[in-house]
This record gives sequence, structure tokens and C-alpha cells, in this order.
Amino acid sequence: MSLSDKIFDAAIIGGGVVGCAVVFELSRQGYTCILLERAQNIMSEASAGNSGMLHTGFDAPLHSLEQHCIKTSQKTVFDIINKFNIPYRKCGATLVAWTEEENKKLPDLRQQSHEADIHDVNLMSLTDLHKSEPYLRKEAVGALNIPGECVIDSYLLGLSYAHQARMLGSKICTSCEVFGMSHGTLITSLGPVHCKMTINCAGLYGDIVDQLAGIDTFRIYPRKGQYCVFGKNASPLLKSIIFPVPTEKSKGIALFNSVYDNVMMGPTAQDSIELSRPASDPKVHWMLTQKAQWLIPDLATFLPVGHYVGVRPATQLKDYQIRTYPHKRWITVGGIRSTGVSGSLGIAQYVCERLQSDIGLEPERGATNHLLDMAWSFGEDKTSVTLNGYHYPILHPMVLYGQDSMMTSKL
Repeated sequence: MSLSDKIFDAAIIGGGVVGCAVVFELSRQGYTCILLERAQNIMSEASAGNSGMLHTGFDAPLHSLEQHCIKTSQKTVFDIINKFNIPYRKCGATLVAWTEEENKKLPDLRQQSHEADIHDVNLMSLTDLHKSEPYLRKEAVGALNIPGECVIDSYLLGLSYAHQARMLGSKICTSCEVFGMSHGTLITSLGPVHCKMTINCAGLYGDIVDQLAGIDTFRIYPRKGQYCVFGKNASPLLKSIIFPVPTEKSKGIALFNSVYDNVMMGPTAQDSIELSRPASDPKVHWMLTQKAQWLIPDLATFLPVGHYVGVRPATQLKDYQIRTYPHKRWITVGGIRSTGVSGSLGIAQYVCERLQSDIGLEPERGATNHLLDMAWSFGEDKTSVTLNGYHYPILHPMVLYGQDSMMTSKL
């Protein structure tokens, strides 16, 4: 059936982990959906350069929509991950204070976590810190233990969301740019798309897509995040994610093992004007290398094997910008910065709630509680993944480095 002769319940503009989660959740709730992604691959620029961390929301602003979506996601996302057989590891995190000023903030972060009903976040003694992380630099003055933090193959998670939606009857269109809308019809590079509802999940292009509907409530300010990657034979040097004390602007630069056991340092948080992924900066790569080797002195005997960059869709506002416009039959899902993977399923469920309560659009068929079985495998060349016969290129450097047998060179 062509795009022009079917009326969809919902058209989702934009892929990535969030867009794919939304089409997945709506599809299993019984809505007929189409997802339109302007790039050639369903996983967009932001999602193809993230950290691969699955956060608990322990440090998200209290009572924020971001915190709500992350906590909602935590309730059900592991059932989905296990059903889809997505690689993940609950490694926990250690938030480390290196100055007395930072150390004074730890009790407040612990209290904030407990007020958010995340009660397993607790202060650590220095003895326990160095027992759990024996290779960590000894100058730490305090630490918090956050046992629920995870690392995951976030790229495969997004692909699985989209592929399951396709199996449930949704249409997935790549290389499809949306130019405008008129009376419930989206004008696209692949022809008109008729829909009862439009959901803007365009990420870095979210403000531009909103303007197609005459909406102008936020601006996207791209935020560049660069990573330094060490090989797998350095992975025994740390057990958990090592976080700094967060600032107003950022969670800070973390040191962690990816789900495929590469040691990673990142991301930075640099304001950018580029919507597509910019090139890595050699000076930033050097800084990240030095910082990683400062945190774990024994890393100084290893050389990095690579680097990569991601771009996050920050706005002038701190919280997620998920807004409904009933008279326009439009929902905006914007400003999903560094916690898109962590909040993806909660975001999707929140959108579904808004679709019913604010818009009054009910699904044409009943919900599907039973997820369909999926089988996936990496290609022999380690640069693609196959899901039930569909072949997808691997664009996320974290996964590509993880499939590479290359180990870190010793100095």
C-alpha cells in the first residue's frame, strides 16, 4: 500500500532511540503508525553517538518530566531488553568527589535520590571505595554508590524497537524528509502521508519540524559529546561507571566499560552549531586520554584505540519538552538530551497517555501484550546486524569498536 492511500493513526517524524520507542509503544497499543526518518538509517545522528549508558535518574531534577520518564522506563524496560536479548550489564556507578567542595554536595545528591524513591544510593567510605575500585586514583575525598546504573547496546535496542513495530504492522520509512503539512496530510519526499496525528521526534531538527505546524516554543542548541576509546584488555582496571560530581550544565565526563568491554572516557559537553556529527577534535581527544589516565593511573600504560563524537539536542530549557497541541493534532517530543536511551520507553508511554487523554485518539485495534519473537545476529564482517532477515548497518562506533578484535596497545 503506498503512502498516499492509507490513513495512519499516527505519523512519527524522526527515528533514533526515542522515535523508535514511540512507534514501538504505539504499535503494541493498537495504533496504526508510520515512522518517517530523513536519514538513510533509522538510528539518527544523536542515537548513533551516545554513551550506551542506561541511567536510573538518580540525579535528574526532582519532579521533572525527565525524571518521571526515566523512572517509568525503569519499571518495564528490562522486560523488553530481556525479551529482545539486548546485551546489557548492571555494573553500577561510583560518583567520586575529588575536592572538599564537591564532597559537600554528596549528601544532597543522596537525599535527592531518596526523595525520587531511588533508595539504594548511599555514601561510601574511602575504604569501601578503594576496595571496590582498587585502581582508582587515591586522592578521592568522598563517593556515592549507585548500584542500579547499567551499560547497554543502545543501538541494537533502538533497532529492536523499530523492528518489533514493523512486525506489528507499522511502516518504517527512511530517506524520507517532511517538507510541510496541510489538513492532516504531511508533504514528504516520498509523497503525501495521511494521518490523524503527528508526533515530532525529530531530535536535532525538532524546532525546525515544529515550525511546520506553526509551533515555536524552543530552540535546539546542539551539544557535542566526544569520547575516547581504549581496548578491551584495559577493562579489568575498573568495575563500575566512574562519574564526577554533576554540574548545572552536565552530568560530567564519565569513565566506564562499554557493554562490549571497551574502556570509554566521555562524553564532553561542548556547545556546537552543527546538527550533523562534527569531527573529533584532536585536542579534546588528548584531554580525554589524559583525564582517563589521571583517574586510573595504570591506564597510562595503554594507548587509546579510537574516538567518536555524538551530538545531543539540548534546548534553552532544562527539562524534556513534550507538549500536546490538540487543535493541531500534534505532539512535540523535544529536548531529549543525554538521557534518551534511559527515558525512551517512559517517553513512549507518556506520549501514548497524552494521545488518549489530551487528543482523545483511541487505537483501532486492541493492545498486544505478547511481544513477537525476534532473532538477531551480527554479520561476519561485524559491521551489520540482521533481525529476522532484515539487514541493518551498524553506525554506532561503540558497537563497531566492541565487535573489533583489536586490543589496546601497551606502551
